Amino acid sequence: MRRAVPLLAVPFLVTLTSALVLVGCGRQSGPPASHGRPASSNDPAFQPLAAYDLPDEDGRTIERARWTLGRECMVRLGFGGLRNLDLDPVPAWPQRPSGTGVLTMAVYTSDDFRYGIQDPKEAERHGYHGAQADYERRHPKRKWTLPQYLALTGEFVGDDPESVHGHRIPEHGCLGEADRAIYGTSPRDRRNPVLELETRSLQQGMRDPAWKKADKAWSGCMRTAGYHYATPQDAVTGSDRTDQELKARLTGQRHDTTEPSAAERRAAVADARCKQRTGYVPAVHAIDVRIQNRLVTEHRTELDKQLRWERDAVRRAHDLLEDRS
Repeated sequence: MRRAVPLLAVPFLVTLTSALVLVGCGRQSGPPASHGRPASSNDPAFQPLAAYDLPDEDGRTIERARWTLGRECMVRLGFGGLRNLDLDPVPAWPQRPSGTGVLTMAVYTSDDFRYGIQDPKEAERHGYHGAQADYERRHPKRKWTLPQYLALTGEFVGDDPESVHGHRIPEHGCLGEADRAIYGTSPRDRRNPVLELETRSLQQGMRDPAWKKADKAWSGCMRTAGYHYATPQDAVTGSDRTDQELKARLTGQRHDTTEPSAAERRAAVADARCKQRTGYVPAVHAIDVRIQNRLVTEHRTELDKQLRWERDAVRRAHDLLEDRS
């Protein structure tokens, strides 16, 4: 399931779109079977922890319910023009308008890019922005005024007003109020063991000697292409490109900062080709699967609890939508 979870780090606003993961139903013992996801551990798209998240359809049900309730709340706060806001598909998670004194940075992740860019054609189109492009294909971006943004998210910075049209903005905004109706509490106030363990698996995997060996082989391939990165994460950061891109912006050579630069696309293409030539993804995926299987065994009780909580939310979201149909 793709989700958008806002994280505040003043003066930065970070929007995180989590990994795409699916889960099956009716598990009695052992992990539930996934729906529409690879069942073989040899498939690089296979992720053991994916069994503990919601299927895409359930995720869409929650998104529709969240935005349906959020739209009602916005109308109640005086934004009558949003009464007929199109929710098919639901909009992308709101981002703070530019020019409001806060630097906004959006970070997107997806299981499809868990080990970085892998397809040279994808790299040529989107550079290292493939996860963002994938998310935005499913969630159209919409420009919000600052009052609308604040009312939707409740993410206040500095002297932002906490009321609109004489109404107090709910905690975490209208979308936060909707989440409390769906989940019983805000997901932002609750730790998610699935996401935590997905991150822990990568962190532990990258310290494994076999993972480091795969990084070294990939790095050697990249050197022959003219790049000096120790790991694929270094290529994504692209410190060697930062100065070039900043200079291009300052000199007016590049105005659109939402699209990857030519230098980024070239690096991403080389990155993907080196992953293919060195067998990078199968090597690190095997380590990742081994660690995830161990983490699932160690944390099954809390993973089961999280899954039940998510399924309860799906049922409430379905009932909320049924009541309004």
